[in-house]
Amino acid sequence: MTNNAPKYEIVKNYILSQIKAGIYQPHQIIESELELSNNLSVSRITVRRGIEELVNEKILSKKKGIGTFVNPIPKFFGFKAGIGFTSEVKNRGMEPSTKLLKLEKVKANAVQAEDMKIAAGEELWLVERIRYADKVAVIYEIEYFDASIVKDLNVEICENSIYEYLNEQGVSYEFIDQRISATLANSKIAEFLDVEEGAPLIDTKIIACMKNGKPFNLGFALYQTKNYYLMHTIYK
Repeated sequence: MTNNAPKYEIVKNYILSQIKAGIYQPHQIIESELELSNNLSVSRITVRRGIEELVNEKILSKKKGIGTFVNPIPKFFGFKAGIGFTSEVKNRGMEPSTKLLKLEKVKANAVQAEDMKIAAGEELWLVERIRYADKVAVIYEIEYFDASIVKDLNVEICENSIYEYLNEQGVSYEFIDQRISATLANSKIAEFLDVEEGAPLIDTKIIACMKNGKPFNLGFALYQTKNYYLMHTIYK
């Protein structure tokens, strides 16, 4: 697969890898924009964009006239709900991984058909997975993809980022409808997420739509709350 990631991701990934390896310590000043530009063979504008992204994500902070510092990493990590789990994990200097439980084509029932704006009986990809950050189970998810739009899925794709793959295929979302609620872990989910039965979970449902408003992804996810929480950034 070709890598269409923006160049500033090179900067972000380098800084995050330095943090994860312990080379950058909390409160330590990192290299200057010029040094990073030379070391990574990218422009200073690209370096500045990568640093700004990490500042916005509270991983770095800037002190005028002094430099850019590494923020202390909190015990509990916040994830943006819904999509982008792989990038969210990487942005926090952790290693994402996935255990694929099921991949198959199914016929849409009436409720799924209504959500996906298709006729009942049309084909959907069913993907059931557990998502990990540094080998700690974070999410149990079941997702459905419109098979007329998402032509092909395989084990390799589903064990990585489906959205990154779809973006390469020219399939991306314009907006997402999301519902967030609370639930308790049953015995099956407790085992999957390594939590106690009855532990509180965050329950999400998303419907991802393209520019023309057509949904291509219906997803359900359960987040464990022992080590993680969800967060939303609200703009004025």
